[in-house]
Order: sequence, then structure tokens, then C-alpha cells
Amino acid sequence: MEIENIIFLVISLFIGFTYGVIAQRKQFCFSGGIKDLILFSHTRRTASLIVAIATVILFTQTFSYVYNIDLTTTKYFININYLFIILGGFMFGYGMMVSDGCSSRHLIKLAQGEKESLYILIALGVFAYITYTIFQIFYLDIYNNTLISYTTFESSFQVPYILAFVVLSFLLYKSLNRCMNIFQCWDGFSIGILLSLTWFFTSVVASELFLDIKAQSLSFVYPLGKISQGILTLDSSVINFGVLTVVGVLLGAFISSKFNAQYSKKQMCDNSQQNPPSLNKKILGGAFMGIGGVLAVGCTVGQGLSGISTLSFASLLAICAIYISAYLTARKMKKDNALIACFVFDFDEKR
Repeated sequence: MEIENIIFLVISLFIGFTYGVIAQRKQFCFSGGIKDLILFSHTRRTASLIVAIATVILFTQTFSYVYNIDLTTTKYFININYLFIILGGFMFGYGMMVSDGCSSRHLIKLAQGEKESLYILIALGVFAYITYTIFQIFYLDIYNNTLISYTTFESSFQVPYILAFVVLSFLLYKSLNRCMNIFQCWDGFSIGILLSLTWFFTSVVASELFLDIKAQSLSFVYPLGKISQGILTLDSSVINFGVLTVVGVLLGAFISSKFNAQYSKKQMCDNSQQNPPSLNKKILGGAFMGIGGVLAVGCTVGQGLSGISTLSFASLLAICAIYISAYLTARKMKKDNALIACFVFDFDEKR
């Protein structure tokens, strides 16, 4: 193996490893932020998410300007079907609340020892693989459909930077109990920096290493689909940047959990007086995430952080659809006494 490929392998694993450690230490989670808000009116994890989005936009756009990275050539701008984006976002949002976590969250939970997450990830990966295989086989038939053709555009447009800044500043102000609480959102800042550096790695560094790699940042649905493809077909060629980062996330979260054991399965709360979704329903939620993640061109991380960092309108639409669907699903689950939260994540006002 050439030294360039070894460097690529090591850095890809390290990126995933770092994400796994950070997300496990502070339980960084999109769906968790929604649960905290609905059940307890706590906004710490929501604030961390907003900090992550603001940070990844700031640094990705800075790298793009300084190093002349053309983000408009990425998958978040090319051949966008807005009908699929919205439909996929709503499917993913529903699936992540029913299954109690998005794709990245279940990687963390699996590493912490939750066996249910394995079944959910298998369903997610298999249905993601089936979905993008169907699109590959029937691509022309699908996009020749009148409704699909009318809602498909060759390129998305960029959201104005100043508009993103104003909206995120307002949301962050609303989610912080006091300004000093922003320092408790270090996980969001760290993840934002990490994803920005990932763009730099897959574009500038990869080019210096003479590697033919598309500029990208973290995303988990498509890589999980590729892992399923590799297992089902015994094809080792599916190993790519995304697959390596998934492996890295599992390793990082697993090692971190050994030093941060309060979130292990053994410490889970007693929900015997509640009516959480059955395992079969959670697996179905995983299938919804697999299909929805492919249709929406990404998950909460793939679109909500990596995609939105490019300021793509399609990414903004995708994460809005995911969030709206997840929020409505969570409200219905609370009404049915099915929304479970085993840990409390609030600001430490003593700091």
C-alpha cells in the first residue's frame, strides 16, 4: 500500500475517532435536544447544536475562501430534487425519534453497549443500500416522471451568509439561559471545527497527496449503506472515506465510554411506567432513516452540519424537514407516554 493511502486511512479513522469521543463525552445529539426541550424545557444540547452549525459554517466558508474550495461542486448543490429532499427529511425525522436516535447517535449508543442500536443500524444500512440501488437501476425512469422532473434542478443556490449569521445568533440567544453558558457548549464548537477540517482534508490535503477523492465532510447514512453492501456482496472495494469514519466513530465512542461510563446501558433509567416503542418499531424507524437519508442526501450530520456548512438551500430545507418531522413525532410520543429520557442535560448554573 502506498504511503499516501496509508496517510489517508489513518487520518480518516482519526476524524471518525475524534467525533466519537466528543459525541460520547457530552452525548451530542439532534434528537436528544428535541427530547430535552419537550420533556424538560432544557436547551443545553440544542445550544450545542446551534454552536456546531455556526462554527462549521464560519470555518468551512473561511477555508473555502482561503484555499479556493468550490463547495458548489459537492452533492449538496448538484441535481437536487426538492420533493425527495422534503419527503426524505420527514421520513428521517420520524425514524430518528421512533428509534430514539439518528444514525450518528446509534453509533455512539452501540459503542456504549446498547444492543438495540445494532439492529437499528442494520435496518438503516440495508434500506439505505436498497434505496440507492433502486435509484441506480431505475434512474432514468424515476427522473423522467413528470412530477420528479418539475421538482429537480441542476443546482441549488446558496443561502446568504449574513442571513445564516442573523438567524443562528437569534436561535443561540433564545437557547442560552445566560451568555456564559456558551462555554458549556464546547462539544458543539469542537464538532464544528472537526467537520470544517474534514472539508479541508478531503479537498486540499487529498489533492496534495494526489488522491482522487471528492470533497466531503462527515455523513453516516450512505457509509452505513456501503457497509451493508460490502457485507452482503463481500466486496472490499466499498471501503472509502465514509466507511472509515464510521469505524473511527465506533472506536472513539467505545474507548471514551470506558472513561465516561455514566451513559452506559447499566445506568439507564427505569421506564417501566412508560410505553416506549417496541424493538420492532425502532427497527422500522431505522428503515425509515435509511430510505429518508438517501432521499434527503444526508442525515442530521450529513445535511444538518456538513451540508449546511456549504450554505446550500437544499441542505437548509432538508434539516428543516428533519427537525419539523422529529418535533411533531416527539410531541405525539409524549402524548402517548412513549417519549423516554433517561438522563438530564441542562446547563450547570454554578459555573
